[in-house]
Amino acid sequence: MKVYIGVDPGLEGAIVAVDRRGKLLGCHDMPIIRVKPRREVLVSQVAGIFRKYAEEYGAGEVFCTLEKHTPRPGQGISGQCKLARICGQIEGIVSSLGMSYQITHPRTWSKVMRDVEGTDLKARAIISAGRRFPDLDLSLKKHHNRADAALIAEFGRLYHEPEV
Repeated sequence: MKVYIGVDPGLEGAIVAVDRRGKLLGCHDMPIIRVKPRREVLVSQVAGIFRKYAEEYGAGEVFCTLEKHTPRPGQGISGQCKLARICGQIEGIVSSLGMSYQITHPRTWSKVMRDVEGTDLKARAIISAGRRFPDLDLSLKKHHNRADAALIAEFGRLYHEPEV
């Protein structure tokens, strides 16, 4: 594989791509539009992000790791349904482009990749990703989604290329 993509799904999620050596290739915040009173993912733009990597490197050379949708405490049924829909849309895009992919549970990748002590998961993700990807803009606390996507991409890379 030449490219590993990590996806932190959701309206405030992100998509990050790294090469087989772990170098940052690109970071994309989830493209959304506000349709009052809600926000929606711009699926065609998400598809464009994935298509760009498929065309540049070849779909057979791109591996995607998607975070599995898991309900969170306090999250309403509407929010759960929206997140599940986004996850399904992204899985459909990746599959239709002919990319290989895996779906990983948040606990699985975070146990390996968030290698900093503490109880604040967002801060731990930003610190861990910042150490691995110094070029990744993580200047705001809201960038924890970028950090998660980068760590998910790196998790997928290490899963396939442990010796590199």
